[in-house]
Amino acid sequence: MHAPRIGRRSGWLTLWAGLAVAALTAAADPATSSQPQASAPATKAAEKVDPGYRPRILTLDVKGPITVATAEFIAAGLESGQAQRYDLVLVQLDTPGGALDATREIVQKLLASQVPVAVWVGPAGAQAASAGTFITMAANVAAMSPTSNIGAAHPVTSSGADIKKEAGEDMAKKVENDTAAFARSIAAARDRNGAWAEKAVRESVSITADQAVKLKVVDLTAADVPALLDAIDGRQVKVGTATHTLHTRGAVLEPLRMTIRQRTLSILGDPNLVALLMLIGLGGIALELYHPGSIFPGAVGAFFLLLGLLGTRVIPVNVGGILLLVAGVALLVTEAYVTSHGIAGAAGAICVGLGTLLFIDKSSPDYQFDPGAFSISPWVVWPTPIVISAMLFYVAYKVVDSRRGKLVAGAPGLVGEIGEALSDVGLEGGDVFVHGEYWRARSTGPIPRGTRVRVVAVEGLVALVVAQGGNSAVQT
Repeated sequence: MHAPRIGRRSGWLTLWAGLAVAALTAAADPATSSQPQASAPATKAAEKVDPGYRPRILTLDVKGPITVATAEFIAAGLESGQAQRYDLVLVQLDTPGGALDATREIVQKLLASQVPVAVWVGPAGAQAASAGTFITMAANVAAMSPTSNIGAAHPVTSSGADIKKEAGEDMAKKVENDTAAFARSIAAARDRNGAWAEKAVRESVSITADQAVKLKVVDLTAADVPALLDAIDGRQVKVGTATHTLHTRGAVLEPLRMTIRQRTLSILGDPNLVALLMLIGLGGIALELYHPGSIFPGAVGAFFLLLGLLGTRVIPVNVGGILLLVAGVALLVTEAYVTSHGIAGAAGAICVGLGTLLFIDKSSPDYQFDPGAFSISPWVVWPTPIVISAMLFYVAYKVVDSRRGKLVAGAPGLVGEIGEALSDVGLEGGDVFVHGEYWRARSTGPIPRGTRVRVVAVEGLVALVVAQGGNSAVQT
């Protein structure tokens, strides 16, 4: 009689156990847990009714040139936003532009993001130039501070000339067409003004925030982050294939910080700094070669050179330029050891100057996309090599001059040195301490212990001394 009941109970237990295992499996598997995105708006709406519920927003502050470090930082933010189920990832942007490869990577991540993303060009006076234009337009919500600007995405040289003067007309046209197509594809994906995006590339157009809203380049203007969150609350955006309703009013803002590695790479995105690090590093190693054993210049030089080489991962560098820098410093070191009448030194200085001038690879896609972000200032190109060359010339001169001077080591260096008698010194001999060494000594006259003595000659391993201020004549 009880057997059927036991069977039914075990059946219910099996069913509940199966459902629990399925739920745990779905929560543990990212691919499975990311599937129910379409139901997210309903869930958030239900949570919104709860008075105790507050939306969570992950904020990323992106300031300065766009580099591989920026791409890594934004990718980490999007992954964290999805994994921890943030309601929104907010990127605060202020950039003059940056690398093409890094920009493409960021745009791909933004377009494929499974968490809503808003980009706000701010604070007041900020810009989303060149690479920043594409990043702003790729967000689900694009907003700007009323006093910011966006655009100027046409590839030009740092002096404002067309890129064809640097790489030729065919290459310039190829880069321009490719960048224009890139801009149009982003605009189409986010239903923004594709015609203006192409114009920003081909004609280097830049517009204000109000103009950007009117032209449907961005969605709205907001004076600050709280105003932005109030304005976009309840807005519907497309995330993947689903429509998502934003809940941002009164949200808790949780900033994401760059890692030490990302900060280092971001700092090394400045080509002026990388060039200086390379020059100082080579200069420190050169000083170590001039004066072996000093350790400090070599250690500092090696550290700076390592940082400079790390920076070559971030910016497009010309291998020929680096080789010229190395050759230039090598010639400057050679000047100290070889009598070239200044020819090796002059050639080294010229190589260092040319190496700095050619340090950036102007044929790279990153430079052609945004040369202004990868140009070295004339204040680095010319003064720095001159200063380093002058410093190495001075050290070389001191090295050569020291070789012409009196020997200060061994027996010849003792003559004229002042020491102290450790015992009574006379014709029979005695002991003195001079030049940091203990010597047997003798004198033509008696010298009491403790008297200050001066060395007047050296015979083999015996120093001939007189009392300080005494007659230097010595009878042998």
